[in-house]
Amino acid sequence: MTAIRDSSSRFGLPATTDRRSTTAPPEQVADGVRLLRGGTRLAMNVVLIDEPDGAGVTVFDAAEPGMASAILAAARERGGIRRVVLGHADNDHRGAAPYLGAPVLCHPLEVAAAEAGGHRDYWRMGELPLPVRLLHRTLMARRWEGGPVRIDGTVREGDQIAGFSVVELPGHAPGLIALFREADRVALVSDALYMTDMLGRPQDPAVPEVAYNHDTERARASLERLADLEPRIVVPGHAGPLTEDVVGALRRAARA
Repeated sequence: MTAIRDSSSRFGLPATTDRRSTTAPPEQVADGVRLLRGGTRLAMNVVLIDEPDGAGVTVFDAAEPGMASAILAAARERGGIRRVVLGHADNDHRGAAPYLGAPVLCHPLEVAAAEAGGHRDYWRMGELPLPVRLLHRTLMARRWEGGPVRIDGTVREGDQIAGFSVVELPGHAPGLIALFREADRVALVSDALYMTDMLGRPQDPAVPEVAYNHDTERARASLERLADLEPRIVVPGHAGPLTEDVVGALRRAARA
């Protein structure tokens, strides 16, 4: 697949990207893996993975639409975006995807939600404390939601992407996936693991917030499965990465 370079002029960026999210310079977290932090408290993570053949990058997760320009700029330095892979279809992980001018892939169980846009039908925001609920509704409407995403293909357990294997970790979302590279035991896990609280502040590794989970017990089981892979570095969808006592931290989170 040919690398696709900056195409913002062709696709047009939404109004939310006019108020560009604050972003930090990309930071290398592993060989050929760069983390782009943006959004409130720099808690939104987008991962750029160098393609083994040198033809651009794979973007894992797409955060909020205001990060689109920064994602395009960071990818341009590496040869452009070859594809975008969504860890799952929540709006703060697909927000910039429609504006990156590249094919978008996700798990089959996430296709309908990505192409519909908006909220997930299983979210129970009424269970959140009132201040958090009000904050999230505002952020979803004004910062996180980038609209429906056309899905160009799907990925499943065991598929190979840019030197990583797809690992299915359902629970927070029905089709949540991680990417795992066995050679150096790097795991990119989207929202299988939370390292921020609902206000975006750093916290100890934890199972995702119950009000946003499709199935919390499956989310716990997925963290145990992730621990079984014995990762050395875990890059979640927000904050992190987790680099110390990784397996122990994952097991404690799963059993808390």
